[in-house]
Amino acid sequence: MTENDDTSPNEEHLLSAQTIAHIKNNKALVYPESVLKAISTIIATVDGSYERDDDAIEYLSETVIQTLQKRPVDDQYMQINRKDLAQKPLMMQLLILMQDIVIKRQLGQAVQQLVWLSIAMHTAALLIFHNRKTDTDNILMQFKQAQFSSSVRRTWIWRELPDLPQMTISVEYISNTLNDLLKQKKSEKVKKDESDEKAKLSQIEKITTAYQNAHTLRKPKPDRKKTLRKRRPKRKKPPKHIKITAINLADNTSRLPLDSTATSHNWNTTPSNDAWVNTRDDIEHSAIAIDLAFLDANTESYEGLTTSFEERIDHYEAPYVSYGEYPNPLIKNSIPLQTIDLSLQQNYMSQRNLALNSNTRLLSLAGYQALFAALNQDASTLPESEIDKTCAGILLLSMITGLPVKSLLIPGYIGHPRIFNLEGKKYYIKHSLGITKRSTSQTLPEKGYENTLDTIKVPLPLWLVYDLLASELPSKEDFTAYLADLRRNLGLPYLSVNRIETALHVMLSRYTPNCHAHIADIICRTPASHAPAMYYSSHTSEALMTHYKSVLGIFNSNSDFDLTYITPWHKYKVGSAFALTIETVCDIVNEMKYWTDQSSNDEEHFNRTSIFVWFVFCLLTGVRPNNGLGKMYDIDLDMGWLLINDKPVKKVKSDRLIPLCPTLIRHLTDYRAYLINYQAKHQGHHDISAIIDNIRLGNDEALLKLLYERAPSANSPTLKDIKRGDAYHMTKHIIDANPYWTRHFVRTQLEKRGVQLPLINTIIGHEKARQEILGRFSSSSKADIKRVASVFEKIAAQLGLSDVTINYYPNSNHVGTSTAEVDHANK
Repeated sequence: MTENDDTSPNEEHLLSAQTIAHIKNNKALVYPESVLKAISTIIATVDGSYERDDDAIEYLSETVIQTLQKRPVDDQYMQINRKDLAQKPLMMQLLILMQDIVIKRQLGQAVQQLVWLSIAMHTAALLIFHNRKTDTDNILMQFKQAQFSSSVRRTWIWRELPDLPQMTISVEYISNTLNDLLKQKKSEKVKKDESDEKAKLSQIEKITTAYQNAHTLRKPKPDRKKTLRKRRPKRKKPPKHIKITAINLADNTSRLPLDSTATSHNWNTTPSNDAWVNTRDDIEHSAIAIDLAFLDANTESYEGLTTSFEERIDHYEAPYVSYGEYPNPLIKNSIPLQTIDLSLQQNYMSQRNLALNSNTRLLSLAGYQALFAALNQDASTLPESEIDKTCAGILLLSMITGLPVKSLLIPGYIGHPRIFNLEGKKYYIKHSLGITKRSTSQTLPEKGYENTLDTIKVPLPLWLVYDLLASELPSKEDFTAYLADLRRNLGLPYLSVNRIETALHVMLSRYTPNCHAHIADIICRTPASHAPAMYYSSHTSEALMTHYKSVLGIFNSNSDFDLTYITPWHKYKVGSAFALTIETVCDIVNEMKYWTDQSSNDEEHFNRTSIFVWFVFCLLTGVRPNNGLGKMYDIDLDMGWLLINDKPVKKVKSDRLIPLCPTLIRHLTDYRAYLINYQAKHQGHHDISAIIDNIRLGNDEALLKLLYERAPSANSPTLKDIKRGDAYHMTKHIIDANPYWTRHFVRTQLEKRGVQLPLINTIIGHEKARQEILGRFSSSSKADIKRVASVFEKIAAQLGLSDVTINYYPNSNHVGTSTAEVDHANK
């Protein structure tokens, strides 16, 4: 070797082996030995050329051509397009482009390109040996783009590099040649809008730096990512007229035009032609003006209880949009199209909920992986001056976070402290479920809650955030042009901004092991109105982060995206701030049993027993604690079914089936017998007797009742349905909290006990219209629902309800219990 080559003999010996080992580390594809041998041969040939004097160029070019004429790369890997190249390591991409020159093109001037591409491959091998990943990617990427791209901003370098007759293979000569080109570009005055010249400068600068670092044994230059950590770019402030608001999952503002005077669908509405969000003929995003006033939740009011946002959302039910008027009069005359209402709904169900691969609203797994590889490559390796680098970075950030692209393009949004949280040297997107606040009641102990926090963190790669902070935001035209180019090169005709924004949710819910749509909703910050089950969550922080890291690993099929930035943090339970532990609820049940035992008269005992059974009913079904729970003609105590519509004030009917566990069946049977016994003792109360007769005969009457005086002067009481406000006020001394806590408890317990998400949503009432067990598009069977009764029975056993019996006043023990119950002597 020449005296200018600083590579030691030991390093020369290890170059090929180190490089081949690096390529083999990519687990996405098993490379044939012929490919590995060709790369090793080219590296060794270039290394030997540095030692020759006169015939170095001839020796190098002939050996490389002979090696490539053997076609070491099989035809199946020789697709020269952006999508297929992006799925392979850069070293192999260079080999494919070199073989393409030899096999498909006339040599001559192309020999110059072969020589320089070989030098680039050898330089990368030296950099791999010194563990210089950034420089390795730079040298390979810049020469790859010069060969692959047809853009002048890439190919200019071939015209500027010396022809082979004037060229010498030595470190000094090549380094001086590259330095001269770099000085020439730096000396030229570049205007702000001359992006081509900026790209050329960045290209030669990266090549020169990488080459010099490869042949210098000085202390390694700090990695670009570490440098960025030390010199954090300043965050750009948003314009004064733009207000950046924090992520608010409770924002239920409709995005569709609301016309309160509308009486039918406005079929004359023109779909947006804005390619920014939509692709042509994308029916999912074609705006339809509809009246949304009828979707408002009609909730009940109770004295002392405010209607929370959670309750309004829990009653929100967006029905399927049916055709009030057909969009085209010709449809009326076409028999096959007269069933369009059903067919469209079935199509919606199959694509959205059954997740069929025919769904054009989604990309395939391979499509998402190819997209991720292309975006990551462009965002991490393109020159800083390239506008495509920024476009790719924005799309990549949206893809791994679910943040809207339009928001990311707002000046000052990226890095804004209300969205991006910087903790130490790590960036997070941090959001709170924020639906139900934790009760400040003195009746609940501090450790009585299931979850520590309702805060979710999504970590961000620091290099990506810093790159975007240091870059100018692209114009809409630049962005749409990049997206169109991406769509064409990847061969994904359905690629759109919306499909990129929803990629994280799709991959979590469909392709991530042990994950499901509920966890995807939590991580992706799905608004509460579209994911009501989210505020009943209970998960560990490490479990959520395991799912998130797992989905990024699936995206990152080429192993080119560094996931080491995702590190563990404090372990805590994440979810509803209002979910109580089963131990706390067991204590509440014991308190209520004791409270019922202490009744001072027959009427008080009746009301307390009714309230106690009312809470048992809620705890073992998860129904919404509304007025008139459980009409007798909807309760089948023999078969163990409850048919319920616990949205009685809603216009949209939402009947569903809930299984009754043996303990609850026994309580309801005993309570019905309790009512009949009360009737027998108070035969003079004719109104009460008539109501209890209806209950006994299974008529349209609520089972659970309270005694109350009809008027101050009246001596004869009557029965009324229990309202949630009654239950709250009567038990306030035991638990000073909205009875909605029972739903949080049941939903959380079912999930903790492994009940499948579709079953939980069906039982708890979070399925969409006509998807319940009795609906046209049900995804569950009655047998599936019935099996959940055994889970409720286990909950009943842990709460001690299996040992409780209902007795009658004035017995000494009005609510009989086993000897294993809590001792109340010290109360």
